[in-house]
Amino acid sequence: MRGHEGTVNCVYVTSDGSAVFSAGEDETIKKWDAETGVELLTLVGHEGYVRCVRISLDGQVICSGGADKTVRLWNGATGESSQVMRGHDDLVKAVALNADASRVYSGSQDESIREWDAAS
Repeated sequence: MRGHEGTVNCVYVTSDGSAVFSAGEDETIKKWDAETGVELLTLVGHEGYVRCVRISLDGQVICSGGADKTVRLWNGATGESSQVMRGHDDLVKAVALNADASRVYSGSQDESIREWDAAS
């Protein structure tokens, strides 16, 4: 799978194994068909490189974090941005979702872990 313009920082496979997501230095997240390697979506919105990406168990929510100090939620089907969470003072290095994707957790280079309400 090739398509990023620069380093790939994170790769995540959906729970059913059908799709692969990648986060890159080119400020994008890409969704790939795991079987064919075909690029399905490119998500654009971060204003700096994307460091991490995670997908909800049902595949409906994509969560990402990056150098722009934001955590972002995206629609898993369309790739459209649905929420931007600000509050970290430095690069977001890790993101996680709870089982029903109602809560988001992020870890930052600012030495903090934050909990976010994905519904608001």
